[in-house]
Amino acid sequence: MLIEITREKVIVMLFSILQMGMSPLGEYEELIFSAVLIIADIFLLKLGLILTKAEYRTKIKWVAISFLIQFGAIFFISSPMLILGFTGAFHEGPPVGAIILAIVGSIFLDLNLINVIHKIGLTRSVIVTIIILIPIIFAMSFLIPYLSKL
Repeated sequence: MLIEITREKVIVMLFSILQMGMSPLGEYEELIFSAVLIIADIFLLKLGLILTKAEYRTKIKWVAISFLIQFGAIFFISSPMLILGFTGAFHEGPPVGAIILAIVGSIFLDLNLINVIHKIGLTRSVIVTIIILIPIIFAMSFLIPYLSKL
């Protein structure tokens, strides 16, 4: 008796394994997902620069450096909450006001960094920021729990 294996069955099986916590990746699962999201986000930044017709610093080396600067700046802005989370100050839940302030500050900084590095203007920077901000948030949501377990 042959069992028919389809792509949908494999995807459902992988999601089931990840939800049950029996990943073959082990304890490095969050770190690997974070790295994959960061690499994908560098290519999304390159795509955003192509879509907005940027003329300055569009080679992949500059795009990767630009992304790492943005990621580091956003991580730096979020670091006070990260430190508070490590010390266990969020037993009653994280302060919503501080999270909103960090997100708004990160978006503002990201817009300006893209504008300064690639010289595409603020309106085009909004488009690029929208494209790359979601994967950055997901990468940090995988990376921060991993760092808190160390």
